[in-house]
Amino acid sequence: MKKKIFFILKILVIVIVVAWMGLFVTDYFRAKNGGKPMVCFNEVNKNTENGTFYRCISLGYKYYEYVDNVKGQATYGFGAVFIKSDIEKEIGE
Repeated sequence: MKKKIFFILKILVIVIVVAWMGLFVTDYFRAKNGGKPMVCFNEVNKNTENGTFYRCISLGYKYYEYVDNVKGQATYGFGAVFIKSDIEKEIGE
């Protein structure tokens, strides 16, 4: 009986990890192409004097974009939740 429960738990953990990796890879390629993530738990929209900042926090990672209206540039990023990007440091987010 214990072997069966252990086997089911092991399969469940593998399925969860594979699903998370699939979501991570999908969101990464969406961010690379300028799209927004599929799952977003916390969104921040902030207007600064020079542009607009958007951040979306998902399952252990975040997507952010900054559109600089003065220079006419858009910067997109994708990274770990616990690491602040240069843009976040610059605008004080």
